[in-house]
Amino acid sequence: MQFQCAVVGVALVCVCAGQSPKSITYLRLSQPIMEQRLQPPAPSEDWSAALRKQYVKAGIPAYQIVEQGVPESSQKMVICTIAGRSDSVIIVSASLTRPKDDDAATVAWASLAMLPLLAESLNAVSTDSSIVFIAFPGDKHHHPGSASYVQQLSQMQHKKIKAAVEISGIGRGRTTYDIKRGDRSLSDWLATGALALRLPSPLPAYEADAVDFTDAKAFRAADVPAITVSSLPQRIPHSFSAGYTPINKLSLNDYYNTYQLLCVSLLDLDRVARGASPKSTITPVGPEKAPHSDPVFTQDQADRMIFGQVNDARTDNSVATLRWATMPELQGMVCDMVRTEHLATGPFESLLKLKRISGVVAVFSGDYPSLTLAQLQGLKVGRFHKLSVATCVVPSAHSKGPTYWIAAMAYE
Repeated sequence: MQFQCAVVGVALVCVCAGQSPKSITYLRLSQPIMEQRLQPPAPSEDWSAALRKQYVKAGIPAYQIVEQGVPESSQKMVICTIAGRSDSVIIVSASLTRPKDDDAATVAWASLAMLPLLAESLNAVSTDSSIVFIAFPGDKHHHPGSASYVQQLSQMQHKKIKAAVEISGIGRGRTTYDIKRGDRSLSDWLATGALALRLPSPLPAYEADAVDFTDAKAFRAADVPAITVSSLPQRIPHSFSAGYTPINKLSLNDYYNTYQLLCVSLLDLDRVARGASPKSTITPVGPEKAPHSDPVFTQDQADRMIFGQVNDARTDNSVATLRWATMPELQGMVCDMVRTEHLATGPFESLLKLKRISGVVAVFSGDYPSLTLAQLQGLKVGRFHKLSVATCVVPSAHSKGPTYWIAAMAYE
């Protein structure tokens, strides 16, 4: 993946993902500008009015912003549309609900304020899809505005929505996501964006947080691909209980990372078909094209992709996620196996015995970093807490991509 920067007024960022030959361009706002926009409205100010002011600051013309009533709500949803070239649509939503707790309200406002920030960054970009930013009102648990919005759409309109992205509780820490079990295409695009931007790979959200992610659930109920983007807060454990209370403290650096990640991921989604994954968008090199020896993914990127796959599988089966760990011997062992063209679990199992630790090993060789379902099952053993991954990328002398030789080891 390539990363280029140019300066025109404020920074223009171009990201060329390994899966696509075209670059991605968007207007990147500076952190000082973002910090100004994150100042919460006065307690007496309605968040709908405050949001409209943010769109004005973002330079969005008034005709791109409309309000629409919601049954059983005194507030109206605020809708900002960036028109695309086709009739496909990407929905980006956040909540107008103002929590009573001041810290929680600060995080909620930051999530809502992300809509005009993204609109400003993408408004000058020519997109295939229309990007529709919606601030939904209402009591999210009893009368979510998103449910009313989805119900009034026709089946044809449902099919034209490429994806729905809910923004909730961002900026408290590392970016997290919540998706429909077994449907990883949207989270894979987040991971791809993080690799391109050299940011930490997003993690699955805590199951307890997902109770509040009602917008994405409303769209999934209508068979629309949907993901919630959130964050990983610090947590205070309850006394005599396994539960935790999140610390709703906003971190500008984490918020800014999520902002950049959303910009790139939305533009990635705009360029591909509904439901497409990064893996499915890799274009095979035909015999008429010149051979290449550059890897689609670096060793570190492949390692983190495998790490994410393992923890996604564990999360789907209610098994605790593993911590990233480094075992220096792994890299050399994998590359030694490349030289002998023989990949096996035996040498890695012997290494575990030598270190007198218990664990389980999975090995893989292929043209895309992805373990099999059987291998993922083998790495779900609950008593293990650490995961080490090592990759040796072997360029091809022929007209095809590289081969990835990978060893993943879960252990205590």
